[in-house]
Amino acid sequence: MLDKIFNNKNFLLYWTGQTISGLGTWINFVGLNLYIYKIFGSGKILGIFLVIRMLPAILFGGLGGYLADRFDRRKIMIVCDSLRAVIVLGFLFTQNLWAFFILGLLLSSIDKIFLSARGSFLPNIVKKEDLLETNSFTQMTYSVVMILGPALGALLVGMNFKIIDSFKMVFIADSLSFLVSVLCISLIAGYEPLAVKKKESAGFLDEFKTTFGFFKGHALLLFLFTLRTVDALSSGSYNTALPVVAKMFKNLLTLPLDAKKGIAYGWLLGAWASGQFWGSFLAQQTKKYPNLSPKMIFSVSTIIMALGMGLTFRTGDLLYAMISIFLGGLGDGLSNVIFNTVLMTDSPNEIRGKIFGTVVALTVSSVAVGMAVAGYFIDIYPLHWTTDISTLIIILAVPVGLFLFSLPGGKPKAETGYQRE
Repeated sequence: MLDKIFNNKNFLLYWTGQTISGLGTWINFVGLNLYIYKIFGSGKILGIFLVIRMLPAILFGGLGGYLADRFDRRKIMIVCDSLRAVIVLGFLFTQNLWAFFILGLLLSSIDKIFLSARGSFLPNIVKKEDLLETNSFTQMTYSVVMILGPALGALLVGMNFKIIDSFKMVFIADSLSFLVSVLCISLIAGYEPLAVKKKESAGFLDEFKTTFGFFKGHALLLFLFTLRTVDALSSGSYNTALPVVAKMFKNLLTLPLDAKKGIAYGWLLGAWASGQFWGSFLAQQTKKYPNLSPKMIFSVSTIIMALGMGLTFRTGDLLYAMISIFLGGLGDGLSNVIFNTVLMTDSPNEIRGKIFGTVVALTVSSVAVGMAVAGYFIDIYPLHWTTDISTLIIILAVPVGLFLFSLPGGKPKAETGYQRE
């Protein structure tokens, strides 16, 4: 696997830029959330901010896909990272709530455009038969970043800088990481054409009808996409509940914790990322077992993810919670690699941008809705009630989906072009 990856210079540049910018993003994720809680002292405001950052998903995920099928995807990524490097510095100069909301919206809007371009760009620099290994390696690396990023974010927040506030160092680090990404992406060259440019456009909305039409004609993709959307909707409760439950732990191996510093939260995120790492590793091992269909692997891994996350909120002990969330990450890492590989393999280059844009728009929007609903119920009922219901919905969606997509005459004819050896 590593020979194929390291012999592809374009992918190495892509991977280096995304790894460093991902590290900055996770440093910012922990630092910014703690900064908002410090300034405004309200979990409700933090929840609103997290939801607001997901609001642009429908419009800008779709717009990103539309642009990615008409313009150089590499240049779109460069422009997006350049803008993000500037916008994130805005948090240095304000403590106004509305300014935070506006900056969050701007960052989120550009994020969604970037994600659509990035997802549709990778198959332009990686051979189709290498996509499973490449996605596995990328997800494994991202999992390591998820461990290091929150830890570094918590470390930066806890340090005392004489010249500048520790929280502001978080934003500077994130900005610099985007600039490194810009440099790496700029050096990518000599790849296949990025997109098919059309002289005549059928219109923004009309072209996305083509995307849904494509999904209808591919049974595996439609099943994965449907289950992924249900998963995202229900998983929104996990995102909302995790910082809350992290404050409830009183000890870690008998050592006192200061929850205000985000230590427990960071440990949980680290355990989740560790699970994702090994789940991603298992994904590329599935090539050795051609009898295991992508549909079944994805279904089982989704159930494992839901069970692991559900158990996380059922224990009052941090160590047990870390074991549970590790299992959740394991299932998520495996399902992510399978989903992305099938999507990249089966999507035609000329509409790949819109396909990824549609996926980004609906899944992120579903998470936002789930977070908003969960935030309301968490304030009224015991926290684990909300997460239990979410877990149950995801688990039930798997057999229901398998049944519906196996009805004779009811499923699309095309299955998949997914490469299995």
